[in-house]
Amino acid sequence: MSSITLIAVVLLIIGNLFYGYRCLIGTRGMIDQYGFGDASATPIKLTGSFVAALGLMLIYLLATGISGSWEIFAYGFIQAVIFAIVGYQTQNSHWVKVDGVKPTREIYIAPIIFAVLNAVVLYTAPELLYA
Repeated sequence: MSSITLIAVVLLIIGNLFYGYRCLIGTRGMIDQYGFGDASATPIKLTGSFVAALGLMLIYLLATGISGSWEIFAYGFIQAVIFAIVGYQTQNSHWVKVDGVKPTREIYIAPIIFAVLNAVVLYTAPELLYA
């Protein structure tokens, strides 16, 4: 695995575990930071379970090798692109005007970064991913 691929995978692990932690354990902080309201705890935790699971899967792949695991990185790329688009649309819609909501560009900038990192892995390691 090239150093660029390794760095991208490590950054994906860090990012996914960071947001997984924030959603699953730091739920109150997410609610307060973005003004989502207490009723958002379950969807925030649901999101955290997906993100944390991907982070743990990436740790496993880093430990055992990424050979043949293109689907994980393709999923990460597609999910991040979808959320970047939806996040941008949400950031520029009536939803940010809901009482108490604190809009931030993080809603689409972070997914763009995740998409780029997944694309880097897909582009720099085809001989491993598609083995």
